[in-house]
Amino acid sequence: MNPSPFHNRIRKVCALVTAALILPALAYAGDDQGDGRPGINPGVPNGTYAFQSSGYVSGTLVHSAAQLTFFANGKITGLRTSSFGGAISRVPLTGSFTVNGDGSVSLSVTASNETVNFDAYFTPDGNTFTFVDTAPGSNVNGFATRGR
Repeated sequence: MNPSPFHNRIRKVCALVTAALILPALAYAGDDQGDGRPGINPGVPNGTYAFQSSGYVSGTLVHSAAQLTFFANGKITGLRTSSFGGAISRVPLTGSFTVNGDGSVSLSVTASNETVNFDAYFTPDGNTFTFVDTAPGSNVNGFATRGR
């Protein structure tokens, strides 16, 4: 059975549309994250990020917004405003971070003599990260974006 000329045209258009959609994606699908180096290449935290988190700590609802500044020496400073079960607090933050071999970043942040540990995952350009609290009984997560 020979397809009609109309069906041949439809096939060609579909092939061109498919190529136009897939080929650009394949150009960025390499293992080098676009910087010429193979393997995992996490974005390095540096600069100031706007931070948002929410979740539960020991069954109490918590929401936070913060400004965090990451320094090349592995230190973190910032300011956080939180609603913990409806009680509002605004406290300075200090902490540290370590870039792990698997591409994740371990964060340890202290506010009001309470230290909280997070696992964070940065985008390759380092402009955005997501994180989750690693303490048992906590279910807090969020994201942060670096200012320009």
